[in-house]
Amino acid sequence: MQQIFDYIISFLLDAKPEKGWVGYTAEKSEWKKCKVVIIPSGFFKDGMYGTKESYPQLPLKMVNDVPILYGEPSVSRTNGQVFVKADIIASTYFIISRYEELIVKERDEHKRFAAKFSILKKAGLLQTPIVDMYGRLLRGWLNEVGVKVPVQNSKYSCIMTHDVDHIAQYRSLRGFAGGLLRGEFKNAVRSFVGGVENDPLFSFDWMRKLESKAHNIKSKVFIKVSGNRLPQDIPFYNPDGQDVRKLLKIYNEVGVHISYEASLNPKLIKGEVELLSSIIGKPVTISRNHYLAAIKPSDMRYLIDAGITDDYTLGFADEAGFRLGTARSVRWIDPEKKELTSLTLHPLVIMDGTLSEKKYMGLSITEAFETYKRLKLEVQKYGGDFVLLWHNDTVSEFSKTYHRNLFEKILHDEEFADFM
Repeated sequence: MQQIFDYIISFLLDAKPEKGWVGYTAEKSEWKKCKVVIIPSGFFKDGMYGTKESYPQLPLKMVNDVPILYGEPSVSRTNGQVFVKADIIASTYFIISRYEELIVKERDEHKRFAAKFSILKKAGLLQTPIVDMYGRLLRGWLNEVGVKVPVQNSKYSCIMTHDVDHIAQYRSLRGFAGGLLRGEFKNAVRSFVGGVENDPLFSFDWMRKLESKAHNIKSKVFIKVSGNRLPQDIPFYNPDGQDVRKLLKIYNEVGVHISYEASLNPKLIKGEVELLSSIIGKPVTISRNHYLAAIKPSDMRYLIDAGITDDYTLGFADEAGFRLGTARSVRWIDPEKKELTSLTLHPLVIMDGTLSEKKYMGLSITEAFETYKRLKLEVQKYGGDFVLLWHNDTVSEFSKTYHRNLFEKILHDEEFADFM
């Protein structure tokens, strides 16, 4: 566990601490070696870890106006040392490892752990990067005893991602015939005969032009290569066809959009990664699950086995915010094996449908933009990547949602992010 504790301390500080800065121990003989001593709450003890009794109790206690999940709100100073009973190490571990999802068994209709089941939502902390607040507390305690912590490494950037669930409306025979039957003759013929760039759902050129104007924007697309046997994965497009090849000319950073079927049966993940790698001619190392259906924490092991180094799934479908308590990329800690892994998680903060769909937040465009601005300020305050997900079909000229207009407002705002 010491490797995990060391990692968490480094992550909180966003810097590599020197020996003797921070100790996480109940051994009094070790206390004199450290400037800041965090006294464990007992969360990691045998007989407590992994049990229902280990779950935090509401209302949460506060230390320096910051809620803590474990420990006591006690901070004392003695002989140039700071002694902390607020267990920010266990609190951080609980959030970034998805430990909560081992204890809480409720799931939504897609077997996902939803925001409404999370203690962050229940405590009113989902739109607050609470883990990064713990980092500021730790930096402050070190500053009190004369330790000059280096300037934080993480800098704000915006990552706009696109899941290619539907690449086109009329490119298949079924789609073309459906368009004719609905009286959409002109659009159907232009797309089917003239090429995918004429299809109303193929809005990638339009999005990329806006993205290229913004200083902080990085862009990625996630392509689905399998899963045409379940209704949640339909429609299915040819990942090796000319339409995808045109998409690959627009976006260079490509990840695998793991099918709904593979989220239910993660043994299929490796085959999907290998198939996309063979199509694009290079290793695929980034992923996101369709429907954001990251079912169990242990399923992350299948990503690692498939060669995935970076995953972008970890956000909530039902509410925008910080599922991992941070917008900074963080290495996944396996809460069952208690191991620090090689997989890096990039928290997803906002998905388009989360804002607009009535079954989720159901916001107006004004409310949605205000939510974006509020969450952006939090990411800028602490540094890190503001990961957003916008689907090509929601920004189509024929979309019945407000997301085309909202996308333009967000991208215009990001043009000036460097100067705010």
